[in-house]
Amino acid sequence: MIAIEKILFLKRVSIFKSLNSQELRVIAEVTSEEELSTGEILFTEGQPGDCMYFVLEGRIKIFTGILPKIKSLAVFEAGDFFGEMGLYDDKPRAASAMAQETSKLMLLRKADFCELIAEYPDVALGIMKELNQRIRATNVKLTSVEKHLLDKSGNLYSKDYFLECVSIELLKSKKNDVPIAFVAIKILQMRASNPNLSNSHGKINSPNQENFENSTSTNSNDYVPSDSIVELLASELGRIITLHQRPSDIAARFKENKIVIMLGEANKEGAEAFSKRVKKDIEKYLTTFREIKGQKVELDYKLFCFPFDSDERETLITLLEEA
Repeated sequence: MIAIEKILFLKRVSIFKSLNSQELRVIAEVTSEEELSTGEILFTEGQPGDCMYFVLEGRIKIFTGILPKIKSLAVFEAGDFFGEMGLYDDKPRAASAMAQETSKLMLLRKADFCELIAEYPDVALGIMKELNQRIRATNVKLTSVEKHLLDKSGNLYSKDYFLECVSIELLKSKKNDVPIAFVAIKILQMRASNPNLSNSHGKINSPNQENFENSTSTNSNDYVPSDSIVELLASELGRIITLHQRPSDIAARFKENKIVIMLGEANKEGAEAFSKRVKKDIEKYLTTFREIKGQKVELDYKLFCFPFDSDERETLITLLEEA
């Protein structure tokens, strides 16, 4: 980008609108440029920072934490700036930045900035005002993250939050050429383990009769479980899954009767091993459930791996939807 193009760009940036062309030229002369590919990490949380960035082209996602504790803070597009804290202190980066698409950035380094504000203090004042607004907005987002956790006992997240995490991990997977595996567990029908416990309408004669008032019968001994039973089962399945998860894995209530687990940096063999361990513990729980409720629960397990089953996000999500 030539000098005049930089000046015209900087003039559109909120913190520089009050500066004249000569002042903008001084800033333009001390900046440099950098290009990022889709999914490329610009910097990570905890890394030292000594510059701020201006987005010339593309989209940059700012987030903090690692799966399943990712908190999306912002997405910056052309004309936006970020990373300004790197100009004010020597503390590590408080968040990570990743290119959501091919992007071009302009950099302003701390040493150059210090010289700049000595001559143009209005620039520092403008950045401080913008920073205060962002801190307020960020605090709101951080305090509302818990809403994504639908079931604390089962550690199950919402589908929307899960898909947001999937998008981030797929970009990282493509960049680093590592697979990601998915395990889908679906609650199917229930069957009376003792035919004498069912009546002619296909409902269970037990102290828990009220749990099945909304169930539908498929035949004299098969049932689609009621909402309350599905909630109980999903929470218990989530609790069991949590025992086998790594810190980077995440499980979500994908549908009312379906849980999907994302296993970062895992191939299909890894997913099969994980599924085998989880299934063993789930079967133990379902045995107890059958003894107490007089109901045999049928589950369906399906495995998928990126990029082997699909190398596109939308196709992969369709597979999970239909699993």
